Amino acid sequence: MYQNSGNILFIADEQPSLSRFRQAYVDSYNVFTASSIKEAHQILTEYDIHVTVVQQMMPQMSGLQFCESISHEFPDLTNIIISSSEDTNSLQRAYKTGLIFRFISEPFSNLDLQMAIDNALQIQKAKFENNLLSQKISSYEDKQQDILDLFKKYVPGEVVSQALNTKKEDMMKPGESRVVSVLFADMRDFTKMTSDLPPSEVVRFLNDYWDILSVAIKDNKGSINKYIGDGLLAVFGAPVSYINNHENAISAALQMVAALEEVNKKYSEKLGKEISIGIGINSGEVIVGNVGTDDFMEYTVIGNTVNTASRLEKISKDKSNSIIISERTYNLVKDSFQTSEFQEVTLSEKNEVIKYCEIIGPNPRNVFPMNSKSNMH
Repeated sequence: MYQNSGNILFIADEQPSLSRFRQAYVDSYNVFTASSIKEAHQILTEYDIHVTVVQQMMPQMSGLQFCESISHEFPDLTNIIISSSEDTNSLQRAYKTGLIFRFISEPFSNLDLQMAIDNALQIQKAKFENNLLSQKISSYEDKQQDILDLFKKYVPGEVVSQALNTKKEDMMKPGESRVVSVLFADMRDFTKMTSDLPPSEVVRFLNDYWDILSVAIKDNKGSINKYIGDGLLAVFGAPVSYINNHENAISAALQMVAALEEVNKKYSEKLGKEISIGIGINSGEVIVGNVGTDDFMEYTVIGNTVNTASRLEKISKDKSNSIIISERTYNLVKDSFQTSEFQEVTLSEKNEVIKYCEIIGPNPRNVFPMNSKSNMH
């Protein structure tokens, strides 16, 4: 139920910031604080939060990605972003589309933020008292369901829905920085295995192969960015983000390897050997955006994070069906999966040493640690 005082969740990765907020606003609102994205999500599931105030730059994902991640699970939540960057293009687009209620640039006064929160609470109360918005959403979903069903076999429904909601003139929007996990997968010895097959058989085999393996990407809320012959590039965290982007990438890789059993039952005899793949996964900041012309556009992912993921996939060639992850990815998923010991490789073109390890399997404990709630009122 809606409360006049309002339940406010403040999210920042530094305890001093959380303490300042709590001291400034505890007399005006019911203040909750979280020092991580996962802790914030846990609070949202346990309490009736009306407004979130989140820093734009967080270690696991940006504030905008967090708002996007929870938008379907908590559609009535009102979000305010605090940004220290002068580049506000992404924030302005999010404001126009209704993803966020306000964004406030640092430095700001306590009064400025309190006015924004009070306005947000007024809107929350109006939403609570009026169900017209939910009826509109329900009507929209019914109209779009037929279209979503055509595409959801390969692409999560949220991705299609986002495209349907974007005006044509906004499709060529400027690039956006996101924290994602990038997955490269490649079939081993594809040319050798298919050299004696007619072209039509090669295409049929590839279609069946990707039809089976792409289910793993979709099941784990990733998006296939492109097919590259017998390889693919998938992204977890763009264009749509979820709370467990990085864990989802590893889970998808494990599911892809398991799915090879079905592919081999159908094709190993015809190809003369069993099919195997190699997978490389890296996590970090990338630039994403639609690139192309009015006739053809491609959603592109650019940056060193992508390049490193590709190189990790090449490292996986030393062992069939191996899943190689970077140290950065390991640090984000280490409590959820078992891995080998770290090894190092030097990227010759940059003379850069990167650490990597191999995924062995899920952590039997399946632990997702949450920070203490001792900082909540």
